[in-house]
Amino acid sequence: MIFFSESGLIEPSRLPEWGDWYKGHLAAMTSVPGVLSAQRFAALDPGVPPSLAMYTVTSPAVFQSEIYLSVRGMGPWIDLVNEGLHRRNLFDGLETAPEIAEGGALAVADRRAPEPIDGITWLASAGIDRSTPYRGIGVFPSVAGARRATAGKAAIYRPVTHRYTGAPEPRRNEFGQPIGWQIVPDWKPALRSPLTAMEGRFAIVEPLDADRHAADLFEANAEGDGSNFTYYAYGPFATLAEQRDWIVGSVADGTRLFRAIIDKATGKAVGVANYANITPAMGVIEIAGLNFSPRLQRKPAATEAHFLLMRRALRRARLSPL
Repeated sequence: MIFFSESGLIEPSRLPEWGDWYKGHLAAMTSVPGVLSAQRFAALDPGVPPSLAMYTVTSPAVFQSEIYLSVRGMGPWIDLVNEGLHRRNLFDGLETAPEIAEGGALAVADRRAPEPIDGITWLASAGIDRSTPYRGIGVFPSVAGARRATAGKAAIYRPVTHRYTGAPEPRRNEFGQPIGWQIVPDWKPALRSPLTAMEGRFAIVEPLDADRHAADLFEANAEGDGSNFTYYAYGPFATLAEQRDWIVGSVADGTRLFRAIIDKATGKAVGVANYANITPAMGVIEIAGLNFSPRLQRKPAATEAHFLLMRRALRRARLSPL
């Protein structure tokens, strides 16, 4: 099914800000289970709402979910939306909303009954406002091509965002409880994380080693009050020997991959993290055990260390074995 939201602002000077906000709104909408895609367009013709967003949804039930109800609407723009142009319609006739590439065009025609228009597929009203019984849509490689084919019988829109993609609704059991998604037919086990170091502008994340990192970590943590160890079963360490023993034992744990976080400005280790619950067959890996010394807390290197760890986890290229 295809859902359309059309609108416009009463204050045109705010359009650039609205456009920036709308990108985040589309991303939020595709976080809703059952919203499979979202793309926004701008009208090139007068007499129609200047903004149109087109979504793929799995069923009308999407609009009753708590997640949808929490993200729908115009948020901070509600008082600036021209209600005379605000329309929300659900249509049947296509399972998936088409993607319109940059430079392409979307043609839209509303009618009481379908009529022959070159390149147009007709959709039937299925819910929400029902402001038109039928909507015809067509995808064209260019605005000029759309105008030639439709000969003034449809409004032409250009894409102003890429097509955002979402996730289907999870399967449910006989009690109506969500039980997850089926494994896709072409699923392949995830590749294992390599041991090589990861380098950014502010931080380096590398395999934890007692000889290389114990003294740096002991020194860095000594500057604090020990509160960064509150939620861990180890530390703070009273001696360098204790710090070394913990590193040796942690590295020997074959179920996790411990990493030291190096501040590039000083070349010293200032924090640790690990990859845990690694199950390549299920595509599972967690970033865990993050312990930042006072020298790393609230620093750009801390943010970048998270990024480097996540990027490595999401990569699928096998660089080296575990």
